[in-house]
Amino acid sequence: MLKRRYIRGLLLILSIVVLCAPGCGLLERDRSPEELFSLALSGIAGKEKLSFDGEAGLRRESSGLFENQFKFEGKLENHDRLTLQTRLPGAVTAAGTGVKGVNATTVNNNGQPSGFSASFERKQGQWMALTAQHEPLRGSLSRFNPIAQMESIDRLNKTIKSEYGSGRRTKILRIELAPKDAKTWALAQLNDEMNAIRAEYMHKATAVKGGSQEKLEKDLSKVWQQGETSMQEMMKQAEVHTVYHLTVDRKTSLPLRLSSESQVSYKDMNSKKNKEALVTDVNFRAYE
Repeated sequence: MLKRRYIRGLLLILSIVVLCAPGCGLLERDRSPEELFSLALSGIAGKEKLSFDGEAGLRRESSGLFENQFKFEGKLENHDRLTLQTRLPGAVTAAGTGVKGVNATTVNNNGQPSGFSASFERKQGQWMALTAQHEPLRGSLSRFNPIAQMESIDRLNKTIKSEYGSGRRTKILRIELAPKDAKTWALAQLNDEMNAIRAEYMHKATAVKGGSQEKLEKDLSKVWQQGETSMQEMMKQAEVHTVYHLTVDRKTSLPLRLSSESQVSYKDMNSKKNKEALVTDVNFRAYE
C-alpha cells in the first residue's frame, strides 16, 4: 500500500515538473500558430525598450537582382518612441536639417552619406511621424518599422501556419496575408509615399521667388497628378502576394526575427507585364 502511494506521489511530482519546466515546450505545442503570434505581439507591445537591425531591397523579375538595397536600424525608448536610422545612397549629407524629429547624419570618411534618421511616436495605437510633412523619406521610412508591421498584420485577414525547421528554442510562423488585404495595404503605403513626395516638392517650390512660383507649383501638381493616376490605374489590375516569417523564442514568446516578401504583379502603361518584390529582414535584440 505504501509502495503504491509512493509511486502515485512520484508520478504526480514528475508530472508537475514536466509541465512547469521552463523551455520544455510541452505547453507551447498545444498552442495554435494564431495564439503564438498573439503572444509575440503582446510580448513586444509590453516592452519599454528594444532595438533591431535589418535590411531591405527591391527585386525585379526581369533582372533577378536586388536594387536599392540598404540597411537600417531602430531603437524603441519609453515604450512609444521609435527612432529609425537608415543608410541610403544620396541621403542628406548636412549635419542637421533643423526640423524637429529629423536628422541627417554626418558623412563618413569616404565622403558618402552615413544615413538618415526619423522619429515616430505611438499615439492611440497609431505610429505618427514626428518629421515635417515635406521631409524626404518620411513616408518610406515608416514601412520599415517592424513593430508597426506586426500591429498591422494583426488587423488584417491572414493565414498563420507553423513552419517546418523550427528549432528546440524557436518557433517559426509563416504568415500569408489575404490577397485583397495585401493589396489594400500595399496601396495605402504607396499613397502615403506619393503624398510625402508631393509635400516635399511643393515645399521646395515655395523657395522660388517672383511669378515663377505659381507656375512651378502648377507644373508640379500636374506631374504629381499624372503619376498618381498612373499608379492607381496599374494597381487596379495588380496582384499582391505578401508572406511574412516570424521567428519566436519558445521560452519568452518574444519575436527574434521578422522577414517578409511582398510580390506585386502589374501591367505598366504600355501593357507590359512586370513583377517586383520588396524583401525585408529584421532581427530584434536588446529587449528591456
